[in-house]
Amino acid sequence: MKVRALLSRIRGSFASRRSEEDDEELQAHLAMLAERFERQGMSSGEAAYAAKRQFGGVTRTKENLRERRALLHFDVLLQDLKHAFRQIKGAPGFTATAALTLALGIGATTAVFAVVYVVLLQPLPYVQPNRLVLVEMQRQIRGTHGVPNSLSYPNFFDLRANNRVFEHMVSFRQAQFTLSDTQPAINVDGEIVSWDLFPLLGIRPALGRGFLPGEERAGTHAVILSHELWQSRFGGQKNIIGRSIRINGKLFTVDGVAPAGSRFPPQNPNVQLWVTLSEDLASYAKQRGAGVLDAAMARLKPGVTLQQAQAQMDSVAGALAKEYPDSNRNMPATYVRSAFEILVGHNREPILILLGAVGLLLLIACANVANLLLARSAERGREFALRAALGASRPALIRQLLVESLALGLLGSGGGVLLAFLALYTILPFAGTSIPRIMQAGLNGYVLVFCVGLAIVTSVLFSLAPAIHVARSDLAGSLKAGAPTIGRGHDRLRSVLVVAQICLGLVLLSGAGLLITSFLHLERHNPGFQPNHLLTFNINAPGLSDATKQIAFSDRLLQRLRTIPGVSSAAIGRPIPLTGIQISASFNIEERPKPPWERPHSSVATVTPGYFETLSISMLRGRAFSERDNANSPPVLIVNQAFAKRYFPGEDAIGKRIEFNSKLREIVGVVGNATQRPLNPEPDPIYYFPYKQLPWGIGTIILRTSVPPLRVESAARVVVSKMGKAIPVYRVRTMGQVASTVIAGPRFQTLLLTSFSAIALLLTAVGLYGVLAYSVTRRRRELGIRLALGAERTNVVGLVMRQAMLLVVIGIGFGIAGALASTRLLRTMIYGASPNVWLLLAVACAVLVITGLIAAFVPARRAASVNPMEALRSE
Repeated sequence: MKVRALLSRIRGSFASRRSEEDDEELQAHLAMLAERFERQGMSSGEAAYAAKRQFGGVTRTKENLRERRALLHFDVLLQDLKHAFRQIKGAPGFTATAALTLALGIGATTAVFAVVYVVLLQPLPYVQPNRLVLVEMQRQIRGTHGVPNSLSYPNFFDLRANNRVFEHMVSFRQAQFTLSDTQPAINVDGEIVSWDLFPLLGIRPALGRGFLPGEERAGTHAVILSHELWQSRFGGQKNIIGRSIRINGKLFTVDGVAPAGSRFPPQNPNVQLWVTLSEDLASYAKQRGAGVLDAAMARLKPGVTLQQAQAQMDSVAGALAKEYPDSNRNMPATYVRSAFEILVGHNREPILILLGAVGLLLLIACANVANLLLARSAERGREFALRAALGASRPALIRQLLVESLALGLLGSGGGVLLAFLALYTILPFAGTSIPRIMQAGLNGYVLVFCVGLAIVTSVLFSLAPAIHVARSDLAGSLKAGAPTIGRGHDRLRSVLVVAQICLGLVLLSGAGLLITSFLHLERHNPGFQPNHLLTFNINAPGLSDATKQIAFSDRLLQRLRTIPGVSSAAIGRPIPLTGIQISASFNIEERPKPPWERPHSSVATVTPGYFETLSISMLRGRAFSERDNANSPPVLIVNQAFAKRYFPGEDAIGKRIEFNSKLREIVGVVGNATQRPLNPEPDPIYYFPYKQLPWGIGTIILRTSVPPLRVESAARVVVSKMGKAIPVYRVRTMGQVASTVIAGPRFQTLLLTSFSAIALLLTAVGLYGVLAYSVTRRRRELGIRLALGAERTNVVGLVMRQAMLLVVIGIGFGIAGALASTRLLRTMIYGASPNVWLLLAVACAVLVITGLIAAFVPARRAASVNPMEALRSE
């Protein structure tokens, strides 16, 4: 109450002060009018009455005064704007340089903000997205606090049935589907979901309806199409609802068409259809230990907090761990997290670091323009002095500078919008799909408002230096003959701005060097096999659910592919190296058996004979798989060196046996470490199964060629089409393209930070050049006297170069601390061994020194070429 009373008293004080000012101005106007009427012969009383009548009374007069005052302020602002644009138009070189500098800074910042908005700020495109959470099991591993673990169908069903905190709880799993009807068969990405997906998201289908609860039963086949698939595959036919279409060799009934732009899950923009979990029940309904689901998404009930949901789900998970100890004992808890936070995930920190880097670039641009404005304000010193002599106040002069800066800012923002559009168009494809939703980044209304706001803020920032100069300068002294229009303070301020540019430039350069070194390590890292001349592709052959049919089909396919001219060998693997994909499974070592909940986990792969030879993965000990390793032969395994080192340290792994799926399998070979996840610095332990003993569907087909790999693509497609017209070929890539897709994120970050550093280096060079060139112009008479008195031209050159190097050295001195701090921030974006930070700093400093020498050379040469007689006569 006391605070409210104080605020009320302050408001009243301001209001009474404004009223007093209005009254004073009103009395002055009335007195002026009354005096005019008295000169016309009226008495003083009659003149006062006539003056009041002309204004329509005191209240009306006050309103007129306020209107006149507002119009006057607007007229003054309009005049300032006109004068600002005349000044800008009269100096095209200055305007072009300043506007381009600002366009570079504002354009880069706007482009990065467009990415920040769509990735970190834009909410999920569903109804009340803040109530959506992701639910996973939490696996307890010795030495850790627990890690997320995929859900199995039985666990999901129990969590869903026993929950009291969610309105809906939906499982989802990504899968590949083949559409085969009258048109050529195509492969599409799809999701296997539980029935209440659309109620969970709060989305109404554009056509038809969502799934019904009964459509989760085994034997039912229902599908909802994406709007894009409906348009491209079915021509947007309205009678599609209720029709049967062939998917994976089965007839599915079309229940509905999703609205345009609908995506689920949000991180996968390529999903084209959704089917119910009835497709998985035959295979996974009773396998509680098979964590095949990607996750479950749920909607919190109104009033339920995330913590309450976590506690209730943990209670259910704890009960399941006691009831099913063999599969759930080490999963007594769950992870319940915001769906948006899961989507953002590990992308938040790198993108915020990039936003900070582009902020430094914008500061460098502002410092550069401030330097240009300082030089220009010095040249206009006598103009400001004349305006002051004619009655202009210092606030009016400063306001004029601010308006001119705002005009420059608006010009720069216009160019910045164009540059941001070009940057997003050219750089975003390098990001690939590594950052969710990034391809949706664009210049929407929010980004444009940010750009305009940025223009206003930067205008104020770079106008501060010239405004301070005008506020502190001796305007009256500038009118005296021969009086200098600038002082030492002006030079110091410009030098400080250049030092700041060099300091910030060093921070960006060192950061870019760190990321470039890390990215080169990624690209040059030995993957453990020969990736050259390898072509990979996938097929989707419906109707091969039977293991015997899969094996027979794969054998025929590989035999035919090996006959293609230019193909040296062919094999199938799942998953293949460099994809970043892992399939993890538990096992037991025969010599050291453990209960199910304590068994180790490791990556697994299933491969055909010839797989290691095709990829050129070295066989270190033992033998490779052969055609004899089939369902009727003893179960065998091959492990990689990392697996042997971790689980059989100091022993020979050959002949050891491990238990998998209740079968003991003998290790018959040890191979080299083929990189599975390029972003993981350490090799993953992997154990390989022969395809004929564990056929997990048809994996990725790999061809080693003696010619450029893409030359055999068309022949491979012909071979597959002869195996079956309803078998689509998709995801055709060379092994180099496979690796490029995985490292797209680090490449995008490195490209952006390197671009910022290059622009910063250019702006720093321009700023240093401008300071030195202006200094040479100002000291032209001094340099002429030096030369006239016998100074060598090399001494004059050295004088200018020393001035440049002094600024560079001071900037580097301040910049080293910032550069060391930035390297700590960038640790999370470094892959592999940490680079030598001090070596990178030395390189960055050397680059800045060389840049400074280049920037100083032209002004130094100009100083040395001064004609002493002309310089003295000009003064």
